[in-house]
Amino acid sequence: MSVLAVNGHTHAANEVGIKIDHHIIEDNFKKPLTLISRWTITGALVTDGTSASLNAGVALLDSTYRDGGANYGAATFTANGNVHTLADTGSHSGVRVAAFGYSAGAPWKMHTEMSNRRAFYAVLQAEYRFSTEVMAYSERLTQIGTGGPKWRYMPSLVGQPQYQILQLNTPSRYIHQGMVMLRSSAPVANSSLMGDANTHHDLTRFIRHAPQSITKNGAAQNEEAHMVEWIYYGESYPQLTLPDFSTPSI
Repeated sequence: MSVLAVNGHTHAANEVGIKIDHHIIEDNFKKPLTLISRWTITGALVTDGTSASLNAGVALLDSTYRDGGANYGAATFTANGNVHTLADTGSHSGVRVAAFGYSAGAPWKMHTEMSNRRAFYAVLQAEYRFSTEVMAYSERLTQIGTGGPKWRYMPSLVGQPQYQILQLNTPSRYIHQGMVMLRSSAPVANSSLMGDANTHHDLTRFIRHAPQSITKNGAAQNEEAHMVEWIYYGESYPQLTLPDFSTPSI
């Protein structure tokens, strides 16, 4: 015997069957970020054959799966003493209905469909976060110039342009830019690789983003994916010996 209970409604014994599957989404570092648990429910509502009874059963299914709201609480499926639970507690999204409807044909072949039975299906889904904090990171440094001479071809009124060295030694210029995205907390920009004395502070840019993911789980609002970007411009002579990037611990 199997029984499904969801959203305050307990189905009749053996009225439904379910398929349970789990899917893992990885972050940019190939680490588990989200576990998606999905229940695919198929069943047949069986009544005494009266229109009133069938309509009442359909209305109950509609209120359970179609009109139940975004957060259903935990769903439980008991089969021969074994219990499966789609837990709401600890989930990121809450238990939600991803799909619901009525079907015809196999396996019931429409023999008594719409007279004393109604075939239906529903998909319940919940998302669970792993403990990953760093969701994305990138950083790069561009160097312009090596400190060597600066030259030009100078125009000539008659004949070919003339090669001319304008400056024997030149400064090197740098652009240090990057971003980091954290799951639950506000990130801090990395410091300039060029050092304080070689950074043009009047050109420094910080770009802070609002959370990239805002979801509801009941009354609770989850805000995730906080990101900051930075751009530093630097200059020096002679060219700098720069440190390695400060990569985050994942």
